[in-house]
Amino acid sequence: MITVESEREVEHSYDSVIELAEAGLKNLWQFNEGRLTKGWHGVDSPEEVLKLASEGWLDEAECAMDIAAEAIESVERDSEVSAFRAVWDVTGCEVDVSRYLASQPENMIDYEIAPTVKSSRVIVLCASVCYSSAISVRNIKRRGHSVAALAFALSKLGFATELWADVSVTGGQYAGRIRVQVKGPNDALDPALIMFAYSHPSMLRALSLPAMHEWPKRFHKPLRIGSSYGRPIDPKEDLPEGSIYLPAVSSHKDVPEVQEILLKYLGELGIL
Repeated sequence: MITVESEREVEHSYDSVIELAEAGLKNLWQFNEGRLTKGWHGVDSPEEVLKLASEGWLDEAECAMDIAAEAIESVERDSEVSAFRAVWDVTGCEVDVSRYLASQPENMIDYEIAPTVKSSRVIVLCASVCYSSAISVRNIKRRGHSVAALAFALSKLGFATELWADVSVTGGQYAGRIRVQVKGPNDALDPALIMFAYSHPSMLRALSLPAMHEWPKRFHKPLRIGSSYGRPIDPKEDLPEGSIYLPAVSSHKDVPEVQEILLKYLGELGIL
């Protein structure tokens, strides 16, 4: 864990979901006296959430992949994805018949990758997994499907991705933040782990909230650690230039459809 601290702001950054789980479970007794319920936390025992943090949400992985594949196909069908462009020259892989009959020397067509897409580029995605206590498990899951679909789409288009989960809260003039690396740029895409990190309520409610007890004591009162645990805020935009940030969720209205997420962020990246 890496700690960054100023007078009124604290950040704990974790290298992996399992590292967050160790911090959260260590402090679970201070959070709701260690009681966990399926309806709100999504788990009913520390053993269950540790298994999810270690292996991912296996039950949801296949469903998420199907939803993501359907959304990606829809975007590709309805939008022009900038991947290749035609180039005319004296050599190529296809004859332009009209140019050939007109005796133009450049009558062959070849295709090259458009300069807007660079397969060596690493896309950094930082999505908030912080939301109001009133947000339903169903809407938490819907949001996770959107994050997963975006990650899968970028991978399909040939980009390396670096994925972060963010829990940021405020209380008056104080702020606290937890950052968790879900996937490094050289790691394989793990659908089950991605679904747990971004879609399962226990990522916030059974791990991140208890992990806030690791913050220095002077932050506990202003951020209401031990009671309401602060007010959700969007991730701080301090990652490399060009990173994508998905905001905190305050109501079900903040959870767009999967295709809408893809269109928005693929468009911002210049891929559509």
